[in-house]
Amino acid sequence: MKLIASTLTALILVTVNAWAEAPNETTIDWKLAEEVKSLVELKLDPQLGEVTYGPNFALSDKLLMEKYSEIYLTMSINPKNEEFYTLFVTTHDNDQDWHSYDLATKKDGEKLDIKTIAKNENVLVNNVDYKHEERLIISMSFIDFVDGFDFGMELTISGNQEEKLMLPATYFRAMMQSMPQ
Repeated sequence: MKLIASTLTALILVTVNAWAEAPNETTIDWKLAEEVKSLVELKLDPQLGEVTYGPNFALSDKLLMEKYSEIYLTMSINPKNEEFYTLFVTTHDNDQDWHSYDLATKKDGEKLDIKTIAKNENVLVNNVDYKHEERLIISMSFIDFVDGFDFGMELTISGNQEEKLMLPATYFRAMMQSMPQ
């Protein structure tokens, strides 16, 4: 009986420990805006103003995690009361050449401003080695953000490779609900 009790206790501790170590983004239901909202963070910065950080959508799906380590949206209102919406995307691959993304388009063909902010070689992501990592920022307007609130946002990022991303409407709704009043 003691053996069963100690085995059960050990199993519970291992399960709780594994669950506690899992990033929150892997444990929520991404179809529910309230659960996504629980991971949205608001920070105040003297230079940047109010910045709202969405959760890392790359962790929502194992297939996304094979190509991306970060996909998250920020909304910021600077001290001059100007609003900015930026999608941060970090890709990784083992291809021979850089993907050199230079074009981001929405499903309707509208182009969004995209910039590569860093290229790194030989990186380790989630205990996997990759030859290339490219860190991108994609700027969007308030209208793009609101469209995402209603319909989600399907993006194609292109360069030497083409990738499609679909951010769900719940992500944008959660961000909107988290905005300070």
